[in-house]
Amino acid sequence: MHLNYLNQKKTMLLFALMQSILVCSAQNYTGDTWSQVKASGKGSVTMAYVETPGFVYKDKAGKLTGICVDIMNDFIKFVNDTRKVSLESKFAGDGSNFKGMYDNVKTSTGGVFGLGNITITEDRKKEVKFSPPFITNFAILITHNEVPTLTKLDDLSATFTKLTAYTAKGTLNEKRINELKQKYFPEMKITLTSTSPETLSKMVADPNGFAYLDLAFYLDAIQEHKSIKRHPVGDKGAEQFGFVMPLNSDWYPLLDEFFKANGGYTNSTAYKAILTKHLGETGVKLLQSASK
Repeated sequence: MHLNYLNQKKTMLLFALMQSILVCSAQNYTGDTWSQVKASGKGSVTMAYVETPGFVYKDKAGKLTGICVDIMNDFIKFVNDTRKVSLESKFAGDGSNFKGMYDNVKTSTGGVFGLGNITITEDRKKEVKFSPPFITNFAILITHNEVPTLTKLDDLSATFTKLTAYTAKGTLNEKRINELKQKYFPEMKITLTSTSPETLSKMVADPNGFAYLDLAFYLDAIQEHKSIKRHPVGDKGAEQFGFVMPLNSDWYPLLDEFFKANGGYTNSTAYKAILTKHLGETGVKLLQSASK
């Protein structure tokens, strides 16, 4: 009896410790609701993010910048100008992991926004609120330069027969890789990673690796002169990116108004200048081809 009691106590203590670790690892963010800001005339919102080349990244001075940051700065200015309030923003998290950012925003409250390469999907709409889309995602199938160019997806198992797929767990690119495996290459070997940068790093280090990369990561790899090849037959450009908010957020109507104002934000000169600034002319042209 005594031993059983001690074992039960140990089990209970271990369970409590595990729960404590899980609670400590969660980072629920908070920010002011629009109702609070409207009532007091001032407030602050929190921007969680995942670092993504072109979209959210640090400049040479170590300051966060990118397409998402510039758009949200324009949104903050829009709110301040049209509602005559004093709204500020702050960043939260370390930006290292997509799933960590997404899960933290999902469980947060109030004025919290998630920034990065976040694809709008029906499943995710059950967990978070999305802003109107601000860009069409362009996912690119890549290998090393020495791999023969894939001319049709039906040839995937033959052309990529010796290759291993790398993909970040919990991303839409993981889903894309699994779809390729199911439809064209049942024997495909898949290695899961934690982040998209890790996917790129491992794929580049493996001459027999391949991956799906979002446009921003592809452009970054090209700028760094990585030995990679794009296989256009595998291009995917149907999904759109949006900012995310907790389901309880009351900020969506203002975001919607911002995107619709003055003929549509994504039709504006300011928006097009932001794209060119962070993606370059090549990136903009690829995005335009994905949107057609």
